[in-house]
This record gives sequence, structure tokens and C-alpha cells, in this order.
Amino acid sequence: MTPLNRLGLRLEDSLLEEPVRVAMADLRRAGIKKLEPHFYLSTGYGTVAGTTSIALGFYDCDPVLKELNRETRGFEYSFDDQVDLVRHELGHAFSYAYKLYRRKDFREIFNVRGNYFHTYPATNRYIERANPWSRDFVNPNGDYYAQKHPDDDFAETFSVWLRPRYNWRRTYRLYPGALRKLEFVDNIVNELRREAPAIEQKPYLFEPLEEFTLTVRQFLKVRSTRPYRLRATGYIDSNLFELFWQSPSPRDLARRRREYVLADNFIRKHKRNIVAQVSRWTGADDQVVKDLLDKCRSRADALDLWVRKDQREKKLVEFTSYVSYRCALYALNDKYLNGSNGRR
Repeated sequence: MTPLNRLGLRLEDSLLEEPVRVAMADLRRAGIKKLEPHFYLSTGYGTVAGTTSIALGFYDCDPVLKELNRETRGFEYSFDDQVDLVRHELGHAFSYAYKLYRRKDFREIFNVRGNYFHTYPATNRYIERANPWSRDFVNPNGDYYAQKHPDDDFAETFSVWLRPRYNWRRTYRLYPGALRKLEFVDNIVNELRREAPAIEQKPYLFEPLEEFTLTVRQFLKVRSTRPYRLRATGYIDSNLFELFWQSPSPRDLARRRREYVLADNFIRKHKRNIVAQVSRWTGADDQVVKDLLDKCRSRADALDLWVRKDQREKKLVEFTSYVSYRCALYALNDKYLNGSNGRR
């Protein structure tokens, strides 16, 4: 199965794009304008400590990967779960951006002891000491995650506060400790929402997907991926199979090199010209065309696709037409897909 760093996955046009958009809309609606988190794909969800860089689990990008993750690791996040996860990570990013962990009132309300980052537990064994009857913590998902560490206590509290049209004052009116924390979030956001963050908000990627050479099978510890291989194609793979050839038949290496070129190299060679022509005739931004071509290159490489040398001109016309079609869709509705393909 394909290595993680060759899956060709992107946040844009994936199943994660909409949860991120919804959570960010909640953030802006709350008046937080200066926080500019950077989202990227990794092997799980999390915020890089001390930064505003937020990792998202690659296994939620695609329906097939979601199904495979559910069957092998036993969990699957719904759309609402994903929105809540992003809101939680935005809570981390907010606290890091404004270095709340240095404030005396923050440390007192969230019971911070010692170094904020160095005391973070390495495992989830917090559940063994969690108090299910405590009224000092929010518990939106019933997993007592706020009791893991003050860092997660704030992030969980922030995610509850950030929910639109949610009456947290009424919901937690009988939970004085949790209510005090929610009121702190409300006050601190009002204080800082117009202030510039105390840190530079440059991307800082910890374990991005591009660094992982493990295959999906190895990562998920799957015995057999046969039922999923034909489905795990990405939204352009079926089109690429129509345009190019897979694994040319000549076994003689010299003959293969003489008669074929790799589709990845073929696209790379003509990239500049395709970008110029497609941008000119579709009105799509250059970067939109480049992003699609990079996706095509990545998938063509992963699928081992080739072009016959005696058909290069024909394939260039066909491929340019295909890219123009996708980019014309993007120019119309900010998606490379039409409505019948669903949200991918």
C-alpha cells in the first residue's frame, strides 16, 4: 500500500476542509481576528506546543481511510466530532499565542503547577484518576479529558465557550468550578481579541505527513488491504487511469525507457506551459492550476503511470483539457469537483 508521504492528500478539497472552515467561522464570529493558525496533516490531532500550528489526522481526509481507521483502530470521528476537535485545538493555539500560561490568574484558575509544558503527561492514564463527579471541569464528550492537564482543561473549556448559540452559563450553572473557567475564557477573549499575539505565527510542523515513509497498512497495522485498494483512489485517480498507462508491459528496461516516459516526469516537463494556458483560458489563479498539477504528479507517481512517447502530443492535449475542466470548476465554485461527486 502507498506510503503516507505519497498519498497525495491535501486539506483542501478533503473531508476535513469543512470542519476547519466551520470552527474558524466560530472563531471569527467570537471576535478573535488576530489568531491565524496554520493547519497541516499528520498522523493525529494536536497543536505544536507553544505555536499556532495545528495538526489534523490524515485518516479523516477520505471516506475509505475513515472506514479503514474505524475497522482497524476502532474509532471514527463524525463531522460534529471533527468540528469539536478543531475548536479544542484552537483553544490550545489561543493560549499559546497569548502565552496565557504565564499569567497569574490563568495559573490560579486552571491549577497550573510547575512548568506548563514539561508537566504534560505522556499517556492517557489520567482516566484512572479522573473524578466523574467533579464540578470543576467541563465534560462535553463524556471522557473527562479536561482533567488530563491544565492545557487540555483550558482547551476543552474554550471549545465549549466557542460553540455558537450555546448557553454555557445555564448548562454549567450548577458547576461552579467549570463556570468560573468559562467566565475566565469569556473575559480573556474580550481582553485580547483585538491584540496581536505574543508570538510569531509562522508554520512550525511537527511530524507532518510528508515525513512518514510508513505505508497505510503499516501505520494502521492492517493484515489485508485488498478490499480497500480499488476504492482508495483519491478524487482524480480514475481520470488519470483513463489518461495514462499503468506499468508498461515491456520487461526489458532499455526498451521501456526507449518507448515510455513516466507520467510524473511528463507533467513536470510541461507544467509551466500548462499553467500559463489554463490560467489564461479559464481565469483560474496560477496557484490553483499548480496545486492541481502537483496533485496529479503525486498520484501519477504513486500509481506508477506512464506515457507512450509516440503519443506525447496527443496526451498533452488531453491532459491540458482535463486540467482546464477541473480548474474551470474551481473558478466557478472554489472546488475542483462538481456537485455530483460530493464533498471530498
